[in-house]
Amino acid sequence: MILYIHGFRTTVTSHKAELLTDYYGVENIFIADHSIIPAQAIQDLEKIIEDKKITSIIASSLGGYYATYLSEKYKLKTVLINPSVTPYRTLKKAIGDNERQDGVKFVWKEEHVKMLEAFKVENPTIENYFLFLQKGDEVLDYRIALDFYKGCKLVIEEGGNHRFKGFGRFFDEVTAFLRL
Repeated sequence: MILYIHGFRTTVTSHKAELLTDYYGVENIFIADHSIIPAQAIQDLEKIIEDKKITSIIASSLGGYYATYLSEKYKLKTVLINPSVTPYRTLKKAIGDNERQDGVKFVWKEEHVKMLEAFKVENPTIENYFLFLQKGDEVLDYRIALDFYKGCKLVIEEGGNHRFKGFGRFFDEVTAFLRL
Protein backbone atom coordinates (compact mmCIF):
# COMPACT_ATOMS: atom_id res chain seq x y z
CA MET A 1 0.00 0.00 0.00
CA ILE A 2 1.15 3.54 -0.81
CA LEU A 3 1.09 6.38 1.69
CA TYR A 4 0.53 9.88 0.30
CA ILE A 5 1.80 12.73 2.50
CA HIS A 6 0.53 16.19 1.59
CA GLY A 7 2.18 19.55 2.16
CA PHE A 8 2.00 22.34 4.74
CA ARG A 9 -1.39 23.95 4.11
CA THR A 10 -3.04 21.21 2.08
CA THR A 11 -5.25 18.33 3.17
CA VAL A 12 -6.56 14.96 2.04
CA THR A 13 -8.76 16.85 -0.42
CA SER A 14 -5.80 18.33 -2.32
CA HIS A 15 -5.74 18.00 -6.10
CA LYS A 16 -2.81 15.52 -6.02
CA ALA A 17 -4.52 13.43 -3.34
CA GLU A 18 -7.64 13.20 -5.50
CA LEU A 19 -5.61 12.34 -8.63
CA LEU A 20 -3.72 9.62 -6.78
CA THR A 21 -6.89 8.14 -5.29
CA ASP A 22 -8.56 8.10 -8.71
CA TYR A 23 -5.55 6.37 -10.27
CA TYR A 24 -4.60 3.87 -7.54
CA GLY A 25 -7.98 3.38 -5.86
CA VAL A 26 -8.72 3.65 -2.14
CA GLU A 27 -7.63 0.05 -1.63
CA ASN A 28 -4.06 0.83 -2.77
CA ILE A 29 -3.31 4.28 -1.36
CA PHE A 30 -3.74 5.71 2.11
CA ILE A 31 -4.14 9.46 2.45
CA ALA A 32 -4.52 11.01 5.88
CA ASP A 33 -4.29 14.51 7.26
CA HIS A 34 -1.32 14.98 9.55
CA SER A 35 -0.89 17.23 12.53
CA ILE A 36 0.62 20.69 12.03
CA ILE A 37 2.93 19.84 14.92
CA PRO A 38 5.92 18.10 13.27
CA ALA A 39 6.69 15.60 16.06
CA GLN A 40 3.04 14.56 16.19
CA ALA A 41 2.86 14.34 12.39
CA ILE A 42 5.86 11.98 12.29
CA GLN A 43 4.47 9.88 15.13
CA ASP A 44 1.11 9.57 13.36
CA LEU A 45 2.74 8.75 10.02
CA GLU A 46 4.94 6.08 11.61
CA LYS A 47 1.84 4.45 13.10
CA ILE A 48 0.16 4.49 9.68
CA ILE A 49 3.23 2.91 8.04
CA GLU A 50 3.28 0.14 10.62
CA ASP A 51 -0.49 -0.45 10.90
CA LYS A 52 -1.30 -0.26 7.18
CA LYS A 53 1.84 -2.12 6.08
CA ILE A 54 2.89 0.74 3.82
CA THR A 55 5.37 -0.33 1.12
CA SER A 56 6.05 3.04 -0.54
CA ILE A 57 5.46 6.77 -0.19
CA ILE A 58 4.43 9.60 -2.51
CA ALA A 59 4.79 13.05 -1.00
CA SER A 60 4.77 16.74 -1.81
CA SER A 61 6.39 19.84 -0.32
CA LEU A 62 6.62 19.57 3.50
CA GLY A 63 5.27 16.04 3.09
CA GLY A 64 8.41 15.34 1.06
CA TYR A 65 10.57 16.33 4.02
CA TYR A 66 8.61 14.00 6.30
CA ALA A 67 8.72 11.28 3.63
CA THR A 68 12.51 11.48 3.39
CA TYR A 69 12.86 10.88 7.12
CA LEU A 70 10.36 8.01 6.98
CA SER A 71 11.88 6.53 3.83
CA GLU A 72 15.26 6.31 5.52
CA LYS A 73 13.81 4.85 8.73
CA TYR A 74 11.65 2.22 7.00
CA LYS A 75 13.70 1.73 3.78
CA LEU A 76 10.78 2.62 1.50
CA LYS A 77 10.73 3.59 -2.18
CA THR A 78 9.61 7.21 -2.26
CA VAL A 79 8.35 9.61 -4.92
CA LEU A 80 8.89 13.28 -4.09
CA ILE A 81 7.05 16.13 -5.80
CA ASN A 82 8.72 19.54 -5.36
CA PRO A 83 9.83 18.51 -1.85
CA SER A 84 10.95 20.81 0.91
CA VAL A 85 14.52 20.02 1.94
CA THR A 86 15.01 22.71 4.59
CA PRO A 87 11.57 23.56 6.01
CA TYR A 88 13.24 24.61 9.27
CA ARG A 89 14.43 27.59 7.18
CA THR A 90 11.69 28.11 4.60
CA LEU A 91 8.76 27.82 7.02
CA LYS A 92 10.07 30.55 9.33
CA LYS A 93 8.17 33.00 7.14
CA ALA A 94 4.92 31.16 7.95
CA ILE A 95 5.16 31.76 11.72
CA GLY A 96 1.85 33.15 12.89
CA ASP A 97 -1.72 32.70 11.72
CA ASN A 98 -2.28 30.36 8.76
CA GLU A 99 -5.15 28.75 6.93
CA ARG A 100 -5.33 25.34 5.27
CA GLN A 101 -6.90 24.89 1.85
CA ASP A 102 -10.12 23.72 3.56
CA GLY A 103 -10.43 26.95 5.55
CA VAL A 104 -9.26 25.55 8.90
CA LYS A 105 -7.14 28.13 10.69
CA PHE A 106 -4.01 27.26 12.68
CA VAL A 107 -1.05 28.95 14.30
CA TRP A 108 2.46 27.99 13.16
CA LYS A 109 4.97 28.61 15.94
CA GLU A 110 8.73 29.04 16.27
CA GLU A 111 8.80 25.81 18.30
CA HIS A 112 7.28 23.97 15.31
CA VAL A 113 10.03 25.28 13.06
CA LYS A 114 12.70 24.12 15.52
CA MET A 115 10.99 20.74 15.87
CA LEU A 116 11.51 20.09 12.15
CA GLU A 117 15.29 19.87 12.61
CA ALA A 118 14.91 16.60 14.52
CA PHE A 119 13.84 14.90 11.27
CA LYS A 120 16.72 16.14 9.13
CA VAL A 121 18.39 13.53 6.91
CA GLU A 122 22.02 14.12 5.96
CA ASN A 123 22.60 11.52 3.23
CA PRO A 124 19.50 10.09 1.56
CA THR A 125 19.66 6.60 0.06
CA ILE A 126 19.52 7.91 -3.51
CA GLU A 127 18.26 4.72 -5.18
CA ASN A 128 15.08 4.89 -3.06
CA TYR A 129 13.94 8.24 -4.51
CA PHE A 130 12.19 9.42 -7.66
CA LEU A 131 12.23 13.22 -7.71
CA PHE A 132 9.81 15.44 -9.63
CA LEU A 133 10.75 19.11 -9.94
CA GLN A 134 9.37 22.03 -11.89
CA LYS A 135 11.62 25.05 -12.22
CA GLY A 136 8.63 27.39 -12.00
CA ASP A 137 7.98 26.38 -8.37
CA GLU A 138 6.96 29.68 -6.79
CA VAL A 139 7.31 28.39 -3.19
CA LEU A 140 10.60 26.46 -3.08
CA ASP A 141 13.89 26.80 -4.96
CA TYR A 142 14.02 23.58 -7.02
CA ARG A 143 17.85 23.71 -7.06
CA ILE A 144 18.03 22.85 -3.35
CA ALA A 145 16.18 19.56 -3.89
CA LEU A 146 18.09 18.90 -7.11
CA ASP A 147 21.36 19.15 -5.18
CA PHE A 148 20.21 17.24 -2.09
CA TYR A 149 18.85 14.25 -4.04
CA LYS A 150 21.62 14.35 -6.67
CA GLY A 151 21.86 11.07 -8.53
CA CYS A 152 18.32 9.85 -7.91
CA LYS A 153 15.79 9.09 -10.64
CA LEU A 154 14.61 12.50 -11.81
CA VAL A 155 12.04 14.37 -13.87
CA ILE A 156 12.78 18.08 -14.10
CA GLU A 157 10.74 20.46 -16.21
CA GLU A 158 10.88 24.10 -17.21
CA GLY A 159 7.97 26.22 -16.00
CA GLY A 160 5.25 24.62 -13.96
CA ASN A 161 4.53 25.46 -10.35
CA HIS A 162 4.77 24.21 -6.76
CA ARG A 163 1.87 21.81 -7.29
CA PHE A 164 3.76 20.21 -10.21
CA LYS A 165 1.44 20.96 -13.08
CA GLY A 166 0.45 17.81 -14.98
CA PHE A 167 1.80 15.27 -12.49
CA GLY A 168 -0.77 12.69 -13.64
CA ARG A 169 1.20 12.25 -16.89
CA PHE A 170 3.80 10.30 -14.92
CA PHE A 171 1.67 7.76 -13.05
CA ASP A 172 2.89 4.83 -15.15
CA GLU A 173 6.54 5.75 -14.42
CA VAL A 174 5.74 6.23 -10.73
CA THR A 175 4.05 2.82 -10.59
CA ALA A 176 7.03 1.15 -12.28
CA PHE A 177 9.48 2.83 -9.86
CA LEU A 178 7.45 1.77 -6.84
CA ARG A 179 7.23 -1.75 -8.35
CA LEU A 180 3.50 -2.02 -7.82
